[in-house]
Amino acid sequence: MQSDLYHLAVLFGSLALLMTLVVRGKSIFVVAPLCAVLALTLSGTDPVAGMNGPYMAGFADYVQRFYLIFALGAVFGKVMDESGAAISVANNVGRWLGTQRACLSVVLACACLTYGGVSLFVVGFSVYPLAVQLFRSANLPRQFIPAAIAFGSITFTMTSAGSPEIQNLIPIKYLVDAKGNPLTDARAGWQVSLIVAFLMFAIGQLYLDRVIRRAVAAGGKFEPRDSDRPTVTADSAGNPGFVSAVAPLVATLLALNLMPALCHWCAKIIPEQSWSTMKAVLEHYPEDGTLAIFVGVMLAVVLHRKRLHNVWGCFGDGFINGLLAVGSTSAVVGFGSAVKGLPAFQLVVHWVTHLPGDPLISAALAVAVIAGIAGSASGGQGIALPLIKPIYIDELGVSARALHRVIAISSGSLDSLPANGYLVMLIRNICGETHARSYGPIFVTTVLVPTAGTAIAIALFKLFPQWG
Repeated sequence: MQSDLYHLAVLFGSLALLMTLVVRGKSIFVVAPLCAVLALTLSGTDPVAGMNGPYMAGFADYVQRFYLIFALGAVFGKVMDESGAAISVANNVGRWLGTQRACLSVVLACACLTYGGVSLFVVGFSVYPLAVQLFRSANLPRQFIPAAIAFGSITFTMTSAGSPEIQNLIPIKYLVDAKGNPLTDARAGWQVSLIVAFLMFAIGQLYLDRVIRRAVAAGGKFEPRDSDRPTVTADSAGNPGFVSAVAPLVATLLALNLMPALCHWCAKIIPEQSWSTMKAVLEHYPEDGTLAIFVGVMLAVVLHRKRLHNVWGCFGDGFINGLLAVGSTSAVVGFGSAVKGLPAFQLVVHWVTHLPGDPLISAALAVAVIAGIAGSASGGQGIALPLIKPIYIDELGVSARALHRVIAISSGSLDSLPANGYLVMLIRNICGETHARSYGPIFVTTVLVPTAGTAIAIALFKLFPQWG
């Protein structure tokens, strides 16, 4: 018992240190390997072998699987930002709803961009100037801006069916049959996802509106800063209109969710004797998030080429930003890969994957806990799915589509603890706030609300198994 307690203390102590250092602004590229070395050493494992082996294997595997989609997502965001399309979408949403619904405008602007495929790491930068303008006009406390952006970008859209965000696509890569064919797709459990997304949005928005009203009643008001910059309005000269701005987002969704089915249908009606090459291409048209985002990028470049002063610069900066984003997540995945061989990690995984009751509950808990340890929804999925797929799919026969949706939603819960890389960047670098002022409502909307959404999803799959 003492040995188990010691190893658990080492695991969670190294995790606590990782979170503390990241919250204090230390680079995840440095902190993750250092904490992994500490955990390996104190557990009696060779740290050199652990870092050269499991750590780098986990790091490299994640880069290999997801670098292109991270990079293209960052390029998409760069093109939308540089052309003014992102701010056009945000400004139109704000104009339609009015300053009296400032918080809702920010949430929906983020949701539109996120569900359209723009990288999460870009959404915050794109919407923040609009959020400042709206909160200033409504005289609302600015410490709630990070919560509004986070809620709109990393909750009900990030993990919903049909979303081109990486958190919805990762399970497709891992939940495969013996021949490597996917057992699920981006629209898995869409009925459950639609209900859960609506409830998450409604509950989270009601909470944000209430807590902001209470803050205003207590004397809270907007605090201007010298660094605030004006937001370009949607109808300013050189800024794209709403239709052309939103078209690449719609194209990305269609390419991901409708184009494969359309191509496969066309392949069936083409005669075998003629157009054989075209028939083969259509039959094997892939359902791939990378390709879908590439379609969105290309359409954005074509539509907004006159507003892009340096297209090659957008691609170059986007790929560099994508490399940094996937690298920071891979550093966390490497930490998880290094410690997953430790006795304490195996003990935790055994506990959460062998809970009595519905296997979807233990699967959700396993992914949420591992995502919390990793500090990343995508990183947590990358660590957890290779471990739980053999148990839940191969042994227990759980529906892959139901498992996909539950894993996606649950990964977006405990991942949003204070050390989450996106939240640290959003709070500190984009919004210039502190965790002490801003993290409270973020915790409610990005941890508690998705946790409730996970429970609702499991209950719905239990009531309507045909939806899985």
